[in-house]
Amino acid sequence: MHFPTLFSPAQLQILDELKTRDLEERQAGSTEVMRVRALRQNVARFLHLMVLQTRARLVAEFGTSAGYSTIHLAAAAQRMGGRVFTVDNVPEKTAWARRSLEAAGLSEVVELFTCDGVEFAEALPSPLDLVLVDYGIPTFLPALDTVKAKLRPGGLLFVDGWGMDEEERWETDPDYRAFKEGLEGDPGFVAWRMPLEKVHLLAVKL
Repeated sequence: MHFPTLFSPAQLQILDELKTRDLEERQAGSTEVMRVRALRQNVARFLHLMVLQTRARLVAEFGTSAGYSTIHLAAAAQRMGGRVFTVDNVPEKTAWARRSLEAAGLSEVVELFTCDGVEFAEALPSPLDLVLVDYGIPTFLPALDTVKAKLRPGGLLFVDGWGMDEEERWETDPDYRAFKEGLEGDPGFVAWRMPLEKVHLLAVKL
């Protein structure tokens, strides 16, 4: 099966529209709050496959934005009879994602939140199967322990990363180093910094 056939025509249209706008904004160097800020397509597809491979039923996303990655997660979770819980701290972004999900026919699969990461993490059900962090490490760090506790054994935590030339940030920035050590130094997790277009942090709960 080719990847596009995993999505409906409506879902493909929304994904294409968001990706095109994201590319235009990146090329223009936009720093607007309402930028799409989509995951790279290869990363989003990888996570879609991870939901299918792990048969994830409870998926959490920190960083909804316009809903590009949310659609990838939700389309896979729908096949598993699962749900996606996602948060953004900008109400206008949540509203935009809601429109994207409605157009993609996935609104019933996703529960949207607008709050900080700690409040969202405390509201999440458990045990979580997969968690995507595309939220900014300093913002997510206070929620890390709660998320770790709610992941099931075998559960996957995926942190969107930075360009290959920025890998040193994991060592030099105090927040990023504390986050990394909170996983790599925890005997209950296996963590790996994975190069996939960027350097991502991938962790599995034992």
